Amino acid sequence: MRSLRRKIDLKCKSCSYDRLAAGTWRQQVTLCASIKCPLYDVRPVTTSKIPKNVLSYYKVSENESKKLDSLLSGGVEHV
Repeated sequence: MRSLRRKIDLKCKSCSYDRLAAGTWRQQVTLCASIKCPLYDVRPVTTSKIPKNVLSYYKVSENESKKLDSLLSGGVEHV
């Protein structure tokens, strides 16, 4: 049986990932804006900084980018 983490990862990837869009699947899921999704708080997030070109593609503001940096550096605040 697959782990719960793996099932969540697969669900988020199938919902959010677009292979033709900018960024890896984890970067795209990290930038997920579906805050009402029951999996939002446990969604997989990238462990590395998201490149500026990916942030630009998704029109992430400078303020949102700072929050994201905090999240990726171990902060608890979700984007």
